[in-house]
Amino acid sequence: MSKPGANLNLVLSVMVAMSRTGGAEELASVLDEGVVWQGLLPELVCNGRGEVLSILGKAPFPPVTRVEAEEVGDRLVVIAHSADFPLGPTGTELDPPSGVRSFVFTFRDGKVVKMESFPTREVAFAAVEN
Repeated sequence: MSKPGANLNLVLSVMVAMSRTGGAEELASVLDEGVVWQGLLPELVCNGRGEVLSILGKAPFPPVTRVEAEEVGDRLVVIAHSADFPLGPTGTELDPPSGVRSFVFTFRDGKVVKMESFPTREVAFAAVEN
């Protein structure tokens, strides 16, 4: 496990850089080659850094106006707000509220090995309590 706060600082610095540049290059540097991004539905999954970046690199990263983050062991909950986040991807009740995205990042050896999207802040925090 890394030093407390290291993963939080790493992700926040990446988010700031992505907001500033609009690109996903900064994110690429913290993703493990075998990272898995689990979306809101079971079939919404990206396997590997290339697939994750192909999704996140399609459009400029929107400016984030508010962030809530908490490190829990090797996991990090991040709730990000931006008026420019697109509408939810599923077309179901699982879609997050407009302008809000909730994630849990799992780290190993300083790299993100898993990203999980959640429909709400509450569900994301509940996921790390288990």
